Amino acid sequence: MLEIGITGAGVMGNRHQDRIADYGAQVVAVHDIHLPAAQELGSKAGAKIVTDDLERFFEVEMDGVIITTPPPVRLEPVRGACERGIHLMIEKPPALNMAEGRACLGHIEEAGVIAAVSFQLRYAAIYERLKELLADETVHLVHTACMVNYYLSFRMSPWFLQRHISGGPIAEQAIHILDCTRFIMGNVKPVQAHAIGAKNMALDRTEFDAENALQMMYELDNGVFGTHMNHCGTERGGFELEVIGPHLRLRADAQGGANGERIVGYLHGHDFNEPVPAENSLGLDKIHAWLRAIETEDRSLIRSDFRDAMHTLALIEAAIKSQGTGGFVKVD
Repeated sequence: MLEIGITGAGVMGNRHQDRIADYGAQVVAVHDIHLPAAQELGSKAGAKIVTDDLERFFEVEMDGVIITTPPPVRLEPVRGACERGIHLMIEKPPALNMAEGRACLGHIEEAGVIAAVSFQLRYAAIYERLKELLADETVHLVHTACMVNYYLSFRMSPWFLQRHISGGPIAEQAIHILDCTRFIMGNVKPVQAHAIGAKNMALDRTEFDAENALQMMYELDNGVFGTHMNHCGTERGGFELEVIGPHLRLRADAQGGANGERIVGYLHGHDFNEPVPAENSLGLDKIHAWLRAIETEDRSLIRSDFRDAMHTLALIEAAIKSQGTGGFVKVD
């Protein structure tokens, strides 16, 4: 039985514990700076160690560690795991910025551990199928959108809407579908990005400074131009992704409704309306794929390793920097 630790006992820590248990692995250690949160998750998981001390967390032997802390807290737990040869699953973004991301990557590559980043859309059957359809096609444009209801419901961790912790909606929300765009195009790299945004909701909530409305443009190194629309104060949430080329216009309808998830549009002159299976070709989600990779040492199960995720982080960082320049920022 694989033995796993979780640092960060919030919503995502609890969700990951459920997937770990479903796989048949065991959470043996839980860490959170808020001890009551760690105790609650640790009790649920039957963990051996429950602590607010990261050094004590690493006293128990573990096969893997899941990091679900806020983005500024990456380097210390990554270093601690790598020093002990423990495999990693890291929530998005892989780091708060590229400088810290490079430091984490140095530890990961020196240790040689499996280090996955929690981009679950890469394991969604609908995007896997869209990637297959585009393998031999020319695409010129891609449009994505992400909508959540944070500024209406406020049912989220407060730091989600605090830019100095979350990075704002580009890093906290848009990153998922922007990474998915790179995935369906074959893990292409970003070239430049520009974004504009405004906070014009909940003006009385001065503790929150993240934009609720945002538009972004960017270029990928395969010649594709992308636009992204983000709103984090709208009633109905979800992701949208559409690609356009000389002989195609395809949209991943991930909401699906009564008809289930589908890919719709046209391809080479013919209408296209294809349902997608409930599972991807692996039959594994991101957590189960990571656990299986640890068991089998099959790194091909990891669709978003840390090094590749750094290219998505580079796009995010360029877009965020551009908001202070008024123009495009080249990707570092």
